[in-house]
Amino acid sequence: MGLLSFRTSRLLSASAALCLAASLSFGETSPLSVLKEGFGPEISPYNAREKGMGEAGLASINRFGPSIPNPSKTAFNEKTSFSATFDTDLDWVRDDETSNRTTSFVLPDIALNFQTRWPLNVGLYYRQRFGRNYSILPQIQTDPNVVESYTTEGGIYELAGTLAYAPKPFLALALGYHFLIGKERTIESGAFNQNPNSEDLYNGKNLNGDTLSTRSSGNYPSASVTFRQKTFSLAATGTLATSLDRTFNRTITNMVSTEKSEDQRDLPWTLQVGGSYKPKANQTLAADFAYEAWDNAYSQLLNPALHAGLGYEYQGVASPYEPYFRKVAFRGGLGFERLYLDETNLYFATLGSGLPLGRRGNILDVALKYGHRGRLENSLWSEDFLKVSVTLTGVSVWGQPIRTRR
Repeated sequence: MGLLSFRTSRLLSASAALCLAASLSFGETSPLSVLKEGFGPEISPYNAREKGMGEAGLASINRFGPSIPNPSKTAFNEKTSFSATFDTDLDWVRDDETSNRTTSFVLPDIALNFQTRWPLNVGLYYRQRFGRNYSILPQIQTDPNVVESYTTEGGIYELAGTLAYAPKPFLALALGYHFLIGKERTIESGAFNQNPNSEDLYNGKNLNGDTLSTRSSGNYPSASVTFRQKTFSLAATGTLATSLDRTFNRTITNMVSTEKSEDQRDLPWTLQVGGSYKPKANQTLAADFAYEAWDNAYSQLLNPALHAGLGYEYQGVASPYEPYFRKVAFRGGLGFERLYLDETNLYFATLGSGLPLGRRGNILDVALKYGHRGRLENSLWSEDFLKVSVTLTGVSVWGQPIRTRR
């Protein structure tokens, strides 16, 4: 039985890795990343467990594991834990003339939670807030002698520290502070079909390798609360609005321009609420709702964003003497989003699984998301996509008294 369980574990882990590698072979960025009025597609803060449950689980309590959307529930953790998440997507844009084929692969978050001897948890995490990655090669060039292309890549990255405390066994509170770092560049390159010294292309060679670099910085506080009972839990989390200070610098043919410019870009305040219910000890129903107060004062293409998710989880048994397949968790869910750019609707369905790795509590969570997004008012563009998310969670006993380690 032990050998069979070991082989089953390796088979399931290899299958998850194969799905991830297959999705990396072909991908396409969303048209939303092309809009200069925004930051590109926002990356979900949920890990693969919550993503498999319809991107719900704000109030779903774990014994261990970091939680970026709701740090307060980590005050109920029993052990110190570490997690890393990987995302990749496989998209189809229904426009053969303007679609591009660039792989979207990100490592959206790394989180570490220290469980102390008291009902106090210290969290540190990194995550990618927004991602932008696209390339455009116009089919009709402005000059027949020059082939021009445009590439933009980068994003906004977040470093945060949180402190979670449970004054009562049924109540947990958390405060956090978040630092934002933005780094992006747009490259405009040209390839000449004729002699660049010809009269028609005089001085044209200086256009080769134009690069506009953008650096951003900002910070904001956050707070969250979780109320739990035996069969249900409720949670809420919120962040304050902030302004990003941005600096632009242009490089032309490996020469840095002395001209720099600066501006500010606002990020909105956010509010999330969620609830979970356990009809049985090994089953969980979860529902989440989120609101982001984007303001269209900067651009008419911005609008408030909404997110709603509904999910279910069947948890495997914890006994080490049971067959491996009985220890696996199974998840599913549905969701809806109103994206913050250009009144775009997103409908999605998810499936997920939790694969135990050893007796200590280490786990590999895998989630598959199918979604459809497109313009609300017309059919200028629409997109179907598959997204694969994988989260590896490791459990330790750092910070625990020796007598309670197990």
